[in-house]
Parts: sequence; C-alpha cells; structure tokens
Amino acid sequence: MPTAVASTAGSSTPEPPVSRAVRLVRVVVLLLAGFAIAFTAPLHEQLGFDVSVTAATLVAIAVAHLADWRARRAVGGGAVPLLLAIVSAGSAVVALRVDTPIAFAFTVAAWALISALLEFVGMTVHPGSRQDAVFLGAIGILLALLVILVREDQVAVLGFLGAYAVLAGVFLGISAFDPRRSASAPTQ
Repeated sequence: MPTAVASTAGSSTPEPPVSRAVRLVRVVVLLLAGFAIAFTAPLHEQLGFDVSVTAATLVAIAVAHLADWRARRAVGGGAVPLLLAIVSAGSAVVALRVDTPIAFAFTVAAWALISALLEFVGMTVHPGSRQDAVFLGAIGILLALLVILVREDQVAVLGFLGAYAVLAGVFLGISAFDPRRSASAPTQ
C-alpha cells in the first residue's frame, strides 16, 4: 500500500516553472496595453479606434502566450498557453470584423470568458504550472460580466479591458518577483 501512495504522489508533481523573463513578457504586454488604453481616452468615441486597440492588445497577448507555451514545452508543459494564444489571436481577427458596439462588447466578453475558463482548466490539469490562474480566471470572468452589462457603451468596454490589463499585469509582475517562486524557477 505505501508503494501505491508513493507512485500516485509522483504523478501529481507540478510542472517546473518557466523563467522570470518569459513571465515578464506577458506582464509588459498587459501593462503597455493598459496604459495605451488609458492614455488614448480622447479617441475612444471612435469604434474603429477601439477595435484596433483591442485587436492589437489581443495579438500581443497571443504572442506572450506563445512565448510562455514555447518555454513550457521545453520543460514538458501542457497545451493551455497554446490554447490561450489561439483564443486571443482568433478574438483579434473577430474583433477586426465587428461593426457595432454590441458586437465589439460580445467579442471582448467571449475572449475574457474563454480565457478565464482556460486558466482554470490549466490550473486543474497541471497543478502548479499556472500559479496565478485563480486570480486571472476571476478577473476574466469579472471582465466578461462587466462588458456584458455595459455592452452598448464602447468607451466603457475598452476602459474595462484596460483596467483588466493593468490589474493582471501588476499582479503577474508581483508574482514574477515573488522570492518563493523564483527560487524554484530556472534562470535564463
């Protein structure tokens, strides 16, 4: 019986974490997106501008997820970062094709909800591999709900996306410099 317990315990070992530099790519992307949205407020009345900023943000987030996936793949990681990248890139393509504020809002809400659910899945399937999944999933669901509530106000939709980006970026940045996690992470 003790051997069965020992072999089961080994199978739930979390994946090795990725380097701080890889984690900081997502932080930089999110903070730049959040600040770009905040400092372009006078242009938010134009749906074309809002769509362009959102699509650029989602593409940058997709690239950050691809970098994360590539780093995790090198250490035997799962496919959740790749799925997050695909969802972000696909949402960027869809966002470029919308022509009404409601379609814009539903695109942002769908991206936020799917990304949040994928964060939760990644946390469940590979424990320890997505350390901040609970917070990111929770604010993703909150973003989706808030965007649906203000779906006809494109300025508010973009503002909530910017707030999400800043919150997630700050939280991930703090997490990247957490000494408990950096002690176990490989340095590159």
